Amino acid sequence: MKPAANLFRLELNLLRDGNVEITCDSVRPEDFERSMNEGMPEYEGSHSVASLIRYLRSMGDEAVEKSRLYV
Repeated sequence: MKPAANLFRLELNLLRDGNVEITCDSVRPEDFERSMNEGMPEYEGSHSVASLIRYLRSMGDEAVEKSRLYV
């Protein structure tokens, strides 16, 4: 089954020049929660998913920052 939306992504790519590119991208938790509450008010998990996105964003930011020590 294909995902309906990408909520969070952390990527490490080896570039052709040998450098490592680290990117972290996610939807804004506030935007997600608002969109879900407006478009699918029957879905009760909006706040929980938004909280998960906040957590993943903080962990992603930390991983990107700490990985700079290695690359």
